[in-house]
Parts: sequence; structure tokens; C-alpha cells
Amino acid sequence: MGKTLAQAVSSYNVTINDNTLTSTGKPEASSVKFDITTLTAGNLSAVELLLVDLVTAIDDIQIGNTAKTSIVLQETIVSDERAASQLAQRENKLMLRYHDATTPAWKYTRSIPCFDLTTLPDGSEFLDLTTGVGAALKAAFEAVVVSFNDASHTVILDSAQFVGRNT
Repeated sequence: MGKTLAQAVSSYNVTINDNTLTSTGKPEASSVKFDITTLTAGNLSAVELLLVDLVTAIDDIQIGNTAKTSIVLQETIVSDERAASQLAQRENKLMLRYHDATTPAWKYTRSIPCFDLTTLPDGSEFLDLTTGVGAALKAAFEAVVVSFNDASHTVILDSAQFVGRNT
């Protein structure tokens, strides 16, 4: 019989508006969800502090307009406005590749929309995770995101790559 895994039950979600308006006059939006440390009364304040770092790191690598964030049952509408920059397009995504620190075979991806391409090193499609906004993203991500398959496992962010539409 297989081992029963403790799946992540808590998550952080962010919706980002790009610069394109739909036929209804609202901006196009994309969302990304991260499985995070399971929230309890005892750790809520600490996890929220860690999420501030993750939010800041995400904001530093995308140029869209953060529209909405949610943490499990708590949802906050941040903005329903379109992004100011014409370059803020939901198709410009930063694909995060990461794995379970305990079980490296468990690999995951998440894509953050409206990626700011100016944060890339010259001649590369990969964000440098060792310095600047890349290092901040890696540190904030690894501090709060957990394995989808087992919420007791931390994760390691392996790479952050600019990708286009439908990823």
C-alpha cells in the first residue's frame, strides 16, 4: 500500500491584470496559486509575514497590476484597474520550476503573469536567482511555499524562466 500524503491545504493566490481591455472594458487577468504552509491559529501571523516577502518578490518581477490576492478563506480585492504599462501582458509569464526538498522527484511549476522582462539578465530568458529581485523571489518563495504532495515538506526553487502564451 502507498503512503498517505499530507497534501497542502492552505494557499496563496494572486490575480494580475495586464494592459489589454476585454470587450466588457475590464482588463484581462491571470492568476497563480501557491501551496503554502498549512495555516493555524498558532502560525497565522508568522506565515502572513512570510507572505509579505513573497508578495514583494512577485511585485518586483512582474509589471502587471496586482488585482486580487487571497489566502485560503480570506480574499482581498486589490484593484480592478488595468495595468499602466502596455508591456504588462498576461501572456508574458515567469515559469517557476521547483521541487520537494525531501522527495526531489516531486517537481512542480507555477507561472506568474505580466512578467517584467527588464528584470532578466542580458542574453538570458532565466531570472538570476542568486542576486537582486531573483534572489529575493527565491528566498521569499522557499520561506513559505510547501510541497503540493506533502505539506510538511519544504520546496526548492530551481529556476525562473520567461515563457510566452499558454504556459
